[in-house]
Amino acid sequence: MSDEAFNVASTDQERLAALRVVADALEEGMRQGMGRDTLSVACFTVVLQMLVEVYGRDAVRVVLRDMNDRVGAGEFG
Repeated sequence: MSDEAFNVASTDQERLAALRVVADALEEGMRQGMGRDTLSVACFTVVLQMLVEVYGRDAVRVVLRDMNDRVGAGEFG
């Protein structure tokens, strides 16, 4: 199972718009003086909580386990 297993029924345009909303919110937090590290951890925490609410703990645990390889491969930077 991977993050595709979440079956998010959205278009590329919707995903890009959602990413922009999140990026804008993070930028606004930084303008207000919040640290990038603090905002990143807060964002990650909120996302995990939302994913667990929507998909359940087991599905999120599998996706997080799969993320190890993706992060190691440099997929996120």
